[in-house]
Amino acid sequence: MTTPSRPTSLRRRLLTILVVPMALAWLGSGVLIYVLALHYANISYDRSLADGARALERLIRSDSGHEELSPQVRILMEYESAEPTYYSVRSLRHGVLASNLELPVPATVPAIGAPPRLDSIVMERRALRVASLALSGEDSTDTIIVSVAETLGERHALAREILVGTLPIVLLLIALVLVLVWFGVTSGLRLLDPLVDQLAQRRARDLSPLDQREVPIEIRPLTQTIDALLARLRELLELQERFIADAAHQLRTPLAGLRLQAERALGDPRPDSVRDALVHVERLSAGAGRAAGQLLALARAQTGENRTEWSVVDLARLARDYVAERVPDALAARIDLGYEGPLQGADVAGDAVMLREALVNLVDNALTYAGEHGTVTVTLECELRTVALSVADSGPGVAEEWWPRLGERFFRPPESRREGSGLGLAIVRRIADSHAAVVMFGRGRDGQGLRATLRFAAVRT
Repeated sequence: MTTPSRPTSLRRRLLTILVVPMALAWLGSGVLIYVLALHYANISYDRSLADGARALERLIRSDSGHEELSPQVRILMEYESAEPTYYSVRSLRHGVLASNLELPVPATVPAIGAPPRLDSIVMERRALRVASLALSGEDSTDTIIVSVAETLGERHALAREILVGTLPIVLLLIALVLVLVWFGVTSGLRLLDPLVDQLAQRRARDLSPLDQREVPIEIRPLTQTIDALLARLRELLELQERFIADAAHQLRTPLAGLRLQAERALGDPRPDSVRDALVHVERLSAGAGRAAGQLLALARAQTGENRTEWSVVDLARLARDYVAERVPDALAARIDLGYEGPLQGADVAGDAVMLREALVNLVDNALTYAGEHGTVTVTLECELRTVALSVADSGPGVAEEWWPRLGERFFRPPESRREGSGLGLAIVRRIADSHAAVVMFGRGRDGQGLRATLRFAAVRT
């Protein structure tokens, strides 16, 4: 048994989308804070280290001679705080004069009287920061290098303290932003309440477009899609209602006739009377079946079924095969049915079933009105950009004033005395419209009968 999926929450999804980048931003800000804190700690400690080198220089100058350091100076320099301080007084001529760690001579000896030189070195697997300056010795040719060094532990400890003190504040700000986003999304979603109320208050058959005035701009594509869906539903509902009305209109008369003939047969049980009633029943039932089939064909043509499945259809092959199929019926009715045109190569884009339905209705209509010993000709003409399919008969034709109305549902010219539903040409017109084809009516050969022409756009392969 499949477990139903949990509905997606827009609030939860937005919060999830924001949490990951903000967590990365929090980690990135931690790295940045540590780097900046260490940078400014280095600046501060470097200044302090340089001041220590200058202080040692002054102590040496004020002491008795440069060769020795007084006990007070040694105690002051060797006093251990959290991190030890190292010093070295070196004569370039006589070597180390005093030190608690023999610091190396700087790669570049600073000039006498110049500001302290700062270097980073590694001694005994310890990273040290060294401040060095030079002063003249007792011998004018000698130079004394005074160096003061310290480890980097206090610098990193200070940077960590700044980081630990700052990260919770940043985390609190991020949490505050997420809370504000949560409430902001919740408040923003309330803008959809008027749209929800508008849809909830609609009646079942109200498929009119939505009121867009109170809809946010970002939601307009959704509401426009809903309007398009409502328009399609409204069209389908109208087609359904029309189909029901058409079916009631077309089937009412045959059903009434069937009932009448049944009552006639029951009221007069003589064989001749019953046989005559059954003949009428057979004719009426055939007419009702034909009308039902035409109604379904009209409904399919109006809804544009299979439009997405259209392919290239060879009208020449379709027309030729259908005419050959109907020749026996035409011969039985003593009608000359023929085809004129190419045997293949008249390609159009469409649905073969619907195009055949259009041809069926045109030929049926022509055979009905051609009359005994009449002629029906199916003609196909291929031009540069179009393909024209025509069906002409030699019957009485239709007055030119009624041509514009041919194709209306249930319309039959006043002078028509043949039985029919008035749906055949309506089906043809709907199929032509769905295929972007043009329907034209005119006189048949020698000015007699009726010619119906469908002109399609040709497909060049």
